[in-house]
Amino acid sequence: MFKKVIVAVAAAGLLSACANKWDVEGAQSMESMGSPFQAALQSEYAALAAHERGYGDWPDTAYYVAKAKAAAMGEAVSPTSLDERDLPAKYADELAAARQDLMTVLGQGAADANPPVAARAQAMFDCWMEEAEEDRQPTHIAECKQNFTIAMNELASPAMPGTPFVVYFDLDSSALDGEALATLNTVAAEYQQVVPPRVLVVGHTDTSGPSDYNVVLSQRRSESVSQALAARGIASEVMQLEAYGEERLAVPTGDGTVERMNRRVEIMFQN
Repeated sequence: MFKKVIVAVAAAGLLSACANKWDVEGAQSMESMGSPFQAALQSEYAALAAHERGYGDWPDTAYYVAKAKAAAMGEAVSPTSLDERDLPAKYADELAAARQDLMTVLGQGAADANPPVAARAQAMFDCWMEEAEEDRQPTHIAECKQNFTIAMNELASPAMPGTPFVVYFDLDSSALDGEALATLNTVAAEYQQVVPPRVLVVGHTDTSGPSDYNVVLSQRRSESVSQALAARGIASEVMQLEAYGEERLAVPTGDGTVERMNRRVEIMFQN
C-alpha cells in the first residue's frame, strides 16, 4: 500500500508538471514585466499556444507557452532559429532569407518603433517555421507566411502622414487588448512629435457577420480607438471617424470568413 501511494503521488506530480507546460491561460494572464514589445510577444505566443492546443499539438503548445511566459518575464525571446526545426529542403532557403529580413528590421529598432507589429512579424515567422516543418497543411503554411509578409511590409513603412498605424480586434469585439493599447501609446507619442492637424480613425471588420451589422461594429471600433486616443492627449476635435464594415478588406476573402487582419482600425495623420 505504501509503495502504491508513492507511485500515485509521483504520477500526480508528473501530470502537474506536464499540465504546467501546456498552461495557455497562465501564459495569457501573466502580468508583463517587460517592454511593450515583450508584452506584445506574450500575447502573440499565447495565441499560438491556444491554437496548437486546439489541434492537439502538445509539443508546440508547450513551445509557445514557454516563449509567452519568457516574454512576460521580460526575457529576450528570439525568433525560431533554423536549427530548431527539421525543415524540408524546399522551404529552407526562403525561410532563411525571411529570418534574416526579420532580424534586420528588429536590429534597426522595429521592436521599439512599432511593438505590436514587430511582435506579430516574429510570431508569424515562428508559425511559418512550425507549419513548414510539419508540411501537412498547405493552407496553414500559406496563412502564416502571408501574415508574416503583411507585418513585415507594415514595418518597412515609417510612421509619417498618410501611413496608417493599425489596431486589431478579437472576433465580434470592439475591446482594446494589451497589444492594441501598446499601439495607441505609440500613436500618441508620434502625435506629440508632429502634431498633425487631423487624425483619421477608420474602422473595419472581416466578412464573418452580416454586412449591415459589420458597419455598426466597425463604427464601435473607431469610437473605442478615438476614446482611447483622447485619453492619451489627442483632442477629439482633430479626429475624424469613418467606418466601412467589410467593404475595404486588408486580406481579400470570401463572405463569411474569419480573418484577424481584416478586424482592424487604421489611424492616419493627415495634413
